[in-house]
Amino acid sequence: MAAKLKKRALAEFSHVVTEEPQPVKKLRLIQRSSAPSISLNLSSTASPQETLFILLKLSTNIPTDKEAAESIYAELSEHLAGERDSIVRCKIISIYARLALVPGFCAQMLVDDVLSRTNSETSHKVLSQLFLSAQAISQIFSPSSPYIKKFMLAAYKNVSHGDHRVRSSCLQLIGRLASCESQRKDTPASPDWPVSVQELLTRYIADPDPRVRCSAFEAMLSLHNSGQPVAETVYQQACSALTDDYEGVRLAAIQLIWVLAHFYPESVVPVPDSGEELRLVDDGFAKICNMVTDISIKVRIKACQLLGSLHMVSPRFLEQTLDKKIMSQLRRKRSAHERAREHFSSGEWSSGQKWADDAPKEDVDPESVNLLTMGACGAFVHGLEDEFLEVRNATLDSLCELAANSPQFSVLTQDSIIDMFNDEIESVRLNAINSLRKISHNLLLREDQADIILGVLQDYSHVSREALRHLLSSVRLATKSGINSCVMGLLDNLQRYPQDRLSVWKCSRELGANHPAHVLALVPDLLCLHPYFDTPEPEMDDPAYVSVLILVLNAAANSPSMVPLFPEHTRRHYAYLRSSLPEHVPVIKSLELQEGEAGDTLVSVSKGPGSVLDAGRFVEELTGQLAQLGSMEPEAAVSILEVAVRDLERSKQLDSQVAASADCTCVYLQSQLFLTKLLTRVNDSSECIADTETVTSAVDKILELTTRLQTVFLGLTSDTLWSVRQLELKALTLQMVVTLSRGSLGEKVRTCDTFRQFIALMKRSLETEPAQVDPVTQHLFSRLDRVDPSQLQGTHGVVQTALSMLRPTGVPVLRGVRRVNATLHEPVENLEKAVRMAAGLTASVTVVATLENVRDVQSIRIQVRYPDQQSQLIHPPVSAWTRLSPLRHRLHTEVVMSHALWSESCNVEVSLAMEPCGQSRQLLKKQDLVELTKPVKILVSTKAHK
Repeated sequence: MAAKLKKRALAEFSHVVTEEPQPVKKLRLIQRSSAPSISLNLSSTASPQETLFILLKLSTNIPTDKEAAESIYAELSEHLAGERDSIVRCKIISIYARLALVPGFCAQMLVDDVLSRTNSETSHKVLSQLFLSAQAISQIFSPSSPYIKKFMLAAYKNVSHGDHRVRSSCLQLIGRLASCESQRKDTPASPDWPVSVQELLTRYIADPDPRVRCSAFEAMLSLHNSGQPVAETVYQQACSALTDDYEGVRLAAIQLIWVLAHFYPESVVPVPDSGEELRLVDDGFAKICNMVTDISIKVRIKACQLLGSLHMVSPRFLEQTLDKKIMSQLRRKRSAHERAREHFSSGEWSSGQKWADDAPKEDVDPESVNLLTMGACGAFVHGLEDEFLEVRNATLDSLCELAANSPQFSVLTQDSIIDMFNDEIESVRLNAINSLRKISHNLLLREDQADIILGVLQDYSHVSREALRHLLSSVRLATKSGINSCVMGLLDNLQRYPQDRLSVWKCSRELGANHPAHVLALVPDLLCLHPYFDTPEPEMDDPAYVSVLILVLNAAANSPSMVPLFPEHTRRHYAYLRSSLPEHVPVIKSLELQEGEAGDTLVSVSKGPGSVLDAGRFVEELTGQLAQLGSMEPEAAVSILEVAVRDLERSKQLDSQVAASADCTCVYLQSQLFLTKLLTRVNDSSECIADTETVTSAVDKILELTTRLQTVFLGLTSDTLWSVRQLELKALTLQMVVTLSRGSLGEKVRTCDTFRQFIALMKRSLETEPAQVDPVTQHLFSRLDRVDPSQLQGTHGVVQTALSMLRPTGVPVLRGVRRVNATLHEPVENLEKAVRMAAGLTASVTVVATLENVRDVQSIRIQVRYPDQQSQLIHPPVSAWTRLSPLRHRLHTEVVMSHALWSESCNVEVSLAMEPCGQSRQLLKKQDLVELTKPVKILVSTKAHK
C-alpha cells in the first residue's frame, strides 16, 4: 500500500505541463493635464464677505501655471462685471496684477480690461487700485511697447481727479513709466500731454493733500533713479517742503535736496532776508542738518545717513556741525565803508557825537529766530546725543565718511567719536571704535583720549575688546605716557581675559613697531632695568612678560640705539621668541650678528644680509627635488618622504605667509608616504598581512588626509585636485588587491562594487573637466567594463596589472593656497573650576571663535564630546555669525550641554569642525567631520537630580 502511494505521488508531481506563449502586452501612455482647472464658485456666494474671504485665500495661493491662471482670470472677470461692492472689486483688480506675472500668461487682454475700466469706473477706491495694479503689470512690457503709452495717457487723464488716492496712484505710475526712452521723446512735445512730466510733478508738489505731495516727490526720485536728471528749479520747493506737517513729504524732500546737491553742487542759491548767496551743496547740507532735530525718527535717521555722502561741502560748514554755538564765519561780514554808507543813507538826525547814533534799529522777525539750530550748527552733536541708537549709528557713519575725506575735519571729530566709547549700547560703542580706526591715519591721540578708549579693554564683550585692539594697532599716540597707559591696559586685559593672549601679542607688536621713539624712553621701566643692581630674570612662561618683550623687540627693530640697553637674558629671550613666535618678533640685525658670532644662534641665517631663510623658496625647492619620486625604489622613496614631511612641519611654523602652502604640501606628502609604505608591504611577500583590517585602516588614513586637502585648503588648481583624486584611486586599488586575495566573498563583492562606482565617477568628471591622467588611472578607465562584482576573476587581473604600475608621485607646485583657520576664543581650558550641571537638565557654554577663509559658514559645526565618548554636533544658527570680510567670520553663540549623571567630575571637549568635501568619503559613506581646532577641555561636574 505504501509503495502504491509513493508511486502515485511521484506520478502526480512528475508530469510536464506545456503552456501556450502569452501575447505581449502593449502599454499606452496617456499624457494628463498638468493641473486641473480651478473653480472659485464666486457665483454661489451669498454675501460680499464670503466672496472677499475666497479672494483672500486665493491671493495667498496664486497658481504658477498658465492654464490655471487663465481659468481664474476668466471667472474673476465674469464676476467683476456684476459685482457692486467696491472692496471686492479692489481685491479682484489687485489679483489681476499677480496673475499678469505668471509665466506664459497672456497679459494683453488683461491690460485692455484694466484700461477700459479706468474710463468707466466710478468708485475712487477701485480707480486708485486700477492704477496701482497698472504699475505692477507694466513691468512685463518693454519700454517701447505701445501699452506703456496707453498707461501714461490714462494716468495723465486722471491725475487731476478729485480724490487724493487716485491722484497719488497716477503720480506714482507716471514717475515709474516716464523713464522709458519713448516717453522721454514723446512727453514734452506730444499733444496728448500738454506739459512735460517734471512740470506736471512740480504742480502737484503744492497739492492740498499731503499724500499727493509725497507721491509727487517720490515720483521725482523715481525719475532720478531711472537716469533722468531732475531740474534745478525744484530746489526751492523741496526746501519749503522741509517744514511740511506730513512725515513722508519731509522724508522725500530731504532725499530730493540730496540728489540736487550732487547734480548741481556749484550752483548759487540766494539766502532769504540776507542778500547773501551760497553754493547749492552748502545750502543743501545746512538744510539737511536742520532735519537732524526733526520730530520724526525716520527723518532724523535719513538726514544723518545723507550727510556723510556730501563730500563737496565747504570746510566752514563741516566745522560748524561739531559746535552748537553759531560761528560768525557763517554770516557775511560787511566792511566799514558799507556800514558807513548804510548809516548815511538812513537820513535820520543825530546828536553829532556819533554818526547815525539815533538811526532806527532793524526789526527782528520772531519767525526767523531758531532756538535749536541755525544751518549746520551742531548737527552732528545733536545726532550723537539722540535718544535712539539708530540715529547715533547713522551719525557716526556719516561723521566717519566725511572725516575720511578731510584730514582737518578728522582731527576735529576725534573728541566727538571718542565720547561715544562710553555709550550704553554695545553696537554704538563698536561703531565708534571702528569709525575711529578708519580715520586713525590722520589722528594723533592725546593721553587723556587714550585713557578713555582703554576702558573698553575691560568690556565683557569679546567683539568690543578685539575691535579696540585693532584700533590700538593702527593709531598713533602723542606721548610716552600714552604708550605706558596702553601697555598697562593690555596687561590688565590679559589678566582679566587670558584667552585674548594671541590678540594682545599682536597688538603689542604693532604698538612697538609704530612708536619706537616712545618705547625707547620706556625701556628701563618696561624691562625693570636698574643702573647699579642686576634685576632677576623674568619667567618666559609669563604671557605678560612676553607681551612686553614683543613690544620692546618690535620697537628695537626700528631703533638701533635700544639694543645696547638690553641685559644678557633679554638677548637670550630674543633668540627663543624668534624661534617660537617668528610671526610676532622681527629680525634685529645687531642681535642676529652677536648670536651668530657666539655660535649660539637658533635661527638659520641665509645668504642675504641678516634675513632668515626664505621658507617659501625652501618649499618650492623641496617640491622640485621630489619631481623624480616616481622613478625611485619604494624603500628610498619612503626615507625621502619622511625627511620632507619633517622639514615641512618645521617650515610652516617659521613663516606665516607660506604656512598654508607648506601645510598643504605636507599633508599631500603624508598621504604619499602612507601609500608608499602600504605599497611596499603589499609587494613584499615576506610581510604577513593576515587580514584586510590593517590595509583598510591605512586606506582610511589616506582618505582622511585627501579629504582634508579638499576641505580645508582653498585655491587648489584643477590639476592639483585631480592628482588628489588619483591618489585616492591608487589607495582603493591597493585595498582591492588585498581584499581579493584574503577577504571573504561578501567583502570582495562590496569592495568591488565601491571600486567600480568610484572609477565611473572619476571617468564622468574627466569628461567635463579634462586633466592629465597617469598610467594607472588610464588603465583602470580602459578596463572599467571588466571591473564587475559578478566577475571577480577578471577584476583580479585588472587590479594586478594596475598594481605593477603603481608608483609614488611628486607634489605639484602650490601657489596662492589659503587654509581655513579657526581660533576658539571661548571657552578657555580650565581644569580647576568645574561647570555645575544637574543630571538630565542643561548647562550652557559660551562659544566665541574667529574663522578665516571660510566660504560657507553653514558647513561649520560645533562638536561636543562627553566623557563616555558620545559626541554631539551643533549647527550654529545664522544669527550667531558676524561677517567681518568676504572670507572672515566671527561666531558667538551658546552651546547647551545635557547628559545623564556620571560618578565624578570629568572633562567635556568642545571643538570646531567642518563638513568634509570629496567624493571618496561620500561614496564610502564615511562622513567624518574635519576638525579645525584642538579640543578645549572643560571640567563638568554633575549633581544628583532632585
